[in-house]
Amino acid sequence: MSFNNRIFNSVYDLPVVLFFNSVCKRRRNNCKKSSKSPHKIFTLGILGWGLCIIYEFLFYLFAKSILKIDISYALLSGTVFLVLEAIFSFVVSYFVTETINRSFVLPRLFPDGHVSKLPGVKKFSLNFLFLFFFITISMFPIIFILSSFISIQLNNNLPINWGTILMGVILFLSSILLTLFFMRLFTVPLGKLTIGTERIKAGDYDVRVKNISNDEMGILSDTFNEMAESLKEKEFIRDTFGKVVDPNIRDHLLKGNISLGGENRLVTVMFCDIRNFTSMSEKMEAEKVVLLLNQYFTKLGKCISNNHGVINKYIGDAVMAIFGAPINSSNHALDAYNAASEMKTALVELNESFVSQNLPTIQFGIGLHTGSVLAGNIGAENRMEYTVIGDTVNTASRIESLCKIYNTDLLISESTADYLLHAEQKINLQFIDNAEIRGKAEKVKLYSC
Repeated sequence: MSFNNRIFNSVYDLPVVLFFNSVCKRRRNNCKKSSKSPHKIFTLGILGWGLCIIYEFLFYLFAKSILKIDISYALLSGTVFLVLEAIFSFVVSYFVTETINRSFVLPRLFPDGHVSKLPGVKKFSLNFLFLFFFITISMFPIIFILSSFISIQLNNNLPINWGTILMGVILFLSSILLTLFFMRLFTVPLGKLTIGTERIKAGDYDVRVKNISNDEMGILSDTFNEMAESLKEKEFIRDTFGKVVDPNIRDHLLKGNISLGGENRLVTVMFCDIRNFTSMSEKMEAEKVVLLLNQYFTKLGKCISNNHGVINKYIGDAVMAIFGAPINSSNHALDAYNAASEMKTALVELNESFVSQNLPTIQFGIGLHTGSVLAGNIGAENRMEYTVIGDTVNTASRIESLCKIYNTDLLISESTADYLLHAEQKINLQFIDNAEIRGKAEKVKLYSC
């Protein structure tokens, strides 16, 4: 058990431990070590009182056999008073300790809460506490009065008044029913709220609690429903935001990274473009073009996100993806390569699906380039987007356009190839050419696979 758990149990058990100080005096350390929860000390106290009752009963039997006296009055009154004293002692001890714990001790030991999750620490349920409270305020005085009344009659050789006893029993049962009814006014709404919070924790924001009343429980239930509705709306906005931009970018922005500007990052940029899309779309209805693109982008988007990539934007029929930003990755080049490989496989499946839908098959080209970029929020103060800019982006775009010239669906720059050759995953790259790229003074070595 942790240090906090030991403090928790020690403070919680203190009144009961002091109450039985005479019993545990010689073995105080052993008592503290064995009391891993307050309820063990509580049980020890009950056993102590039980032994006292048994001892008193045996003492009265001994007195009757030796002194030949009537012990009815003494046995009844003594046992009842002893039981009531024990009950009263434990009730007061428990509620005083609970008040001290909740008001002073626990807020300081556990400022973040979650006391109920501590291992080895058990708590009484509200149902048990209500019944415990009932014993003190209802059963205690009723039994006390009845036992005194019966003892007086026995002591004076008077006949027992069964009508009075029946009335006491009726009052006792009525008190139990009223306590159970009063208990349900609290425990049922709290039970519903507990279940509701667990469902919200699991992501179910459609849960609502039905508790129509104008007391604190009603206010709490109404507030809970308003909170659930607000969370549902926020989750809808968050989910919609994640469809407008990549979920990784969404989460990055929602963490407060919304200021203009950026930082230098080493990333791998991917461009993917459909071959001859313009001429193909001229011969298709607009609805079919949208249908084809939606299926195409959905399939390729999964390949990119499965490999820790971020779709930065769609440019017509082209896709620009980033590997290494906004989430840092030391394997961004390998992630981009694996995404490209999966995209090639996915295109084969897509074309088979397109044929079954009477849509044209397509081909694409992919360009990968690794380098330094400025990653951040670009735009105006009232409208911005997270993107990357720099020569690396331009080079990746132009490498992709060379796929037409070299009649391949994948071209990889030398900088990306260097990372791949040193990766743990074995990759066989094929040198294509020293290519001239518009805007670059030096030729760039291109590879494929």
